Amino acid sequence: MRAFIIFAALMLISTPASADRFALTYDGFGLGFVPVGGVTVDADVTDESYDISATVASRGILNLFERTDIDASAAGIISAGTPRWQRYDLDHRYSGKRRTISMQADGVGAITSQIEPEYRTWGDPAATEEQRRASRDPLSSIVAMSIDVGRSRRCEGTYPTFDGRFHYLLQLGGGDIDAYDGGGFEGEVLKCSLSYIAISGFNPRDQGRRRIPEGQVWFALMPDTTFAPPVRISTPLSAGGATIRLASFRRARVDVQYTSDTPTPP
Repeated sequence: MRAFIIFAALMLISTPASADRFALTYDGFGLGFVPVGGVTVDADVTDESYDISATVASRGILNLFERTDIDASAAGIISAGTPRWQRYDLDHRYSGKRRTISMQADGVGAITSQIEPEYRTWGDPAATEEQRRASRDPLSSIVAMSIDVGRSRRCEGTYPTFDGRFHYLLQLGGGDIDAYDGGGFEGEVLKCSLSYIAISGFNPRDQGRRRIPEGQVWFALMPDTTFAPPVRISTPLSAGGATIRLASFRRARVDVQYTSDTPTPP
């Protein structure tokens, strides 16, 4: 029996890997200064994989018009520094309604999805299978941006994104490094321009989604990690703009001990 226990213990041992674990909260403001919501993000990122979850809750004046609560999560592998998403889940509650979205991608990029209730229309034109395969989910696109910026310290790249219906591009440009001190993070940030380019899945009544002006996203640069999470995202609007900025920042670098029961990337 003791020999069996020792053998089982050896089977559970593998080479440890390091992981960055982030717990971030953000405050949202509309019209430049009116509190409209809060965002909480938890992310675990290793060299081989990532797992991220986010919650969004409206508050203040926005609740007078439409209360919104969102829970979303995504996970995938990282191959040669490139995130490849595998799972995305969304639970969106708004104005007394609710929609859930669950998407999975297999090894060749084929996507299966469950959406309840289903959309009455899928847009004109609707997103094609090729567009879906070439995209990441919204959270995985943010992870990909953060990894690319953390590695290169440059604002470049186009990120095709699909959220279950809408297909769009997120595009980084510009690039200025500046000092930042706020929300628990003190250090350098890379200030990038952020463009939202609507492609498919939209209807004529979705013109507001199609015509989002160029905004900005600031990424936290740290010397001992290749993950650079956003600390500020802003979008200019005719009524003064919307801004999400860091309220609290916690980071832990931990050792990950894979076991025989722990799924590892292929």
